[in-house]
Amino acid sequence: MLTNMRRVTLVAAAAAASLLPAAAFAGGYLVPNVNPRDLGASGSLVASQNTAEAVYVNPAALAGQDGLSIVANATLIDFSSSWTDISGQFSQQSPVDLTHKAAFPPSLFASYGMKLGGFPIGFGAGVNVPAGGLVYWPGDWPGRFYVTTVNRRVYGIYLTGGIQPIKQVKLGGGLIYYRTTEHLTQALNFLAYESGAELGAAGGKVSYDLSAEITPFDGIPFTFAIDYKHKADQILTGHAHFDTVPASLVSKSLDQPLTHALTVPNLLNLGAAYSILPVLRVTAAYTFDRFIVYQQDLFAGTLGTSVLVPRRYHNGYTFRLGGEYDVFPGLSVRAGVLRDIAPSNTDVLNPSIPDANSTAFSLGASYNFTPGLALHAAYFFDKEDTTTTTSGEAFPGSYATHASIYSLGLTYRLGSPK
Repeated sequence: MLTNMRRVTLVAAAAAASLLPAAAFAGGYLVPNVNPRDLGASGSLVASQNTAEAVYVNPAALAGQDGLSIVANATLIDFSSSWTDISGQFSQQSPVDLTHKAAFPPSLFASYGMKLGGFPIGFGAGVNVPAGGLVYWPGDWPGRFYVTTVNRRVYGIYLTGGIQPIKQVKLGGGLIYYRTTEHLTQALNFLAYESGAELGAAGGKVSYDLSAEITPFDGIPFTFAIDYKHKADQILTGHAHFDTVPASLVSKSLDQPLTHALTVPNLLNLGAAYSILPVLRVTAAYTFDRFIVYQQDLFAGTLGTSVLVPRRYHNGYTFRLGGEYDVFPGLSVRAGVLRDIAPSNTDVLNPSIPDANSTAFSLGASYNFTPGLALHAAYFFDKEDTTTTTSGEAFPGSYATHASIYSLGLTYRLGSPK
């Protein structure tokens, strides 16, 4: 929807309308926790945290950890998608595959645990990329007037802590600062020829985390955990740039500053862990993504042009199941599986990130070189259901998407585990 536009030719109006229509991520922008121990169990270890990674996953678990803990990870995300024409308009150009561009999200955490006044406490800080998008469609693909490239990163910076006020209860929480950077490009159709537009914007917002961990039955190795991260309504500011604008548009669609309202949704994780044997742990988790708070993208330019893109997300959720087995002292292996119900609405599904319901599995292992130094590795494969647009509001097409994640990490601990 365009507002406050100057009267221009039909070609000019069409170009202005396509200023930034595809600059939003779909529900799948949430990135799995790439810490290899968590990734190897498909993110099911919410109630089984024993290193500085708890700063992000479940701050309550920092209470009871002893001494210094440092976690550093190196990760590669390989995202692939294929678009197939369902309208018959582009049969000679279908299917079209994404150009491969690997993402390398950083992940680093540090924590310290001790007793204060007889109460176990812990605190820590860290940074990762809990959300983002990296989509590079070929420059000549049929949907280039909707989107060509998306490079978005939502950085999370965490300062959290935990305390154990009574024997079987731990409480935690803290501050989160989300910082988003985005760069997007698309083609523009001026009928006589094609041009291009790009956007760059950035912004941030402070949010908070609350968590708890309970061992309800004394003497029984069962733990329940809950972690809640509040939403962050960010206002990104940046600039829109046009290439080779026709003379009739030069005075009306100049390069211009803009703002973009972007929400990181509320996130709730519930987890449980049970030790069947001292060397065998079973873990489960449920994730709720409150995407109903994200209904549209509004890009407002300072020259009087606004672009409103409907999203109409519903809430999403994920079921996770994992296991961890100590093969012998110093070597542990783990595996996991999940089923994710995405919040995407196929009536307005956009190729900026072609998201869908998915099933994933993972494998991982850890080896302790010394009592305080361990190497972790994990592989995660996600296969999304083939999904198809269901209304004329969306660029018509069917998407087949999958992703592989490879992660290596080192854990250093000076002290004892919880």
